[in-house]
Amino acid sequence: MRTGMSRATAAVVGTITIAAVLALGTSGVGAEPLAPGVRGVATRTVAEMKIDGDLAEFRQAFATPVEYFNADLKNRAAQFFYMWDDEAFYAGLRTLDERQADNADDNHLWEGDAVEWYFDTRQNDDFRSATWPHGALGAVHCYWTGYTKDQIAPRFCLRPQFLDQIPKVGVVVGARKIAKGAEVEFKLPWANFPGFKPQAGAVIGIDAELCYSDGAGRTGRSFVFGSPLSVQQPASLGKVQLVEAFKPSHWKQCGPTLMPLRCDTGWEQPVKAAASGCIALPVNHAETVGKVVFRITDLDGKILGDFEAKPEVFEAVGNFVRAAASWPADLAVPGGHQVTAIVYDPAGVELTRIAPRLVSVNMVPGY
Repeated sequence: MRTGMSRATAAVVGTITIAAVLALGTSGVGAEPLAPGVRGVATRTVAEMKIDGDLAEFRQAFATPVEYFNADLKNRAAQFFYMWDDEAFYAGLRTLDERQADNADDNHLWEGDAVEWYFDTRQNDDFRSATWPHGALGAVHCYWTGYTKDQIAPRFCLRPQFLDQIPKVGVVVGARKIAKGAEVEFKLPWANFPGFKPQAGAVIGIDAELCYSDGAGRTGRSFVFGSPLSVQQPASLGKVQLVEAFKPSHWKQCGPTLMPLRCDTGWEQPVKAAASGCIALPVNHAETVGKVVFRITDLDGKILGDFEAKPEVFEAVGNFVRAAASWPADLAVPGGHQVTAIVYDPAGVELTRIAPRLVSVNMVPGY
């Protein structure tokens, strides 16, 4: 395995341009249709990939936010990115983190700030099976981090008891610190999966788990597609399709991972009791979103109200943006309503609908 170091860059918040709006009318032309059950995509690389921790190559990649609703945003919010080419699969990670470290030994990287990575390329009936396979059969459970203790020194390891899943051919991890956190890149060559042919339209299984340590041992974990069940079985992984580019026609299926949503009722409020919804806005492709509306319905589907969300940038570097709306608590009786976020493009065309994700993803079960 090789490791890469960093180079400086800057990030800006996406803005809507006239050209981008005009392009929306044709941007879905020629897009690959997504297979049933697909929840995310990996886009083909558009430039040479340098695994050095600089995520500049991922600027048009499909991205999934995590922990945008955590009370400690400056130490929890993060973004995963997904790309591929004929040589390898590439993942990127940008974190907000004031206490960066992985103090674990080389065989237990998940005990620090790290990624626990779940990957299944099998194209037969064993795809997303109920147990992880032993041997080089096309699936791997592994870990990667940008740190050795509190220094940038990337590392990679396989899951204990599953050390024969891949030969680790050409695996590379690169990392660098940024103003408010870090960026990490991961290259996993297809040579480790000889039974898989990378091509647009192929579907693989992925889960991306971010482990937090706050400078000590593991204190938290968050999952993009699944939950801690992914540790036990690949069946928990999300279906991810290899595509040439992320298109508006893909948003309907990918919306829930592209723009996760959470609803809650604040314990202290300056107004009469209100419930609220908060949704992550896309890291890339922000110009495709015109507005987000939270629709409240009763359990028979009757519309009780629509509430437009207002965006807020909680960290400009890296484009960490979410949007929120609130509504009277009496309108949405706990246990007696549903919330759906409806996302529209700038022309008012619906892109996707998203519901709260009722999955436990941290250290203990419970929502």
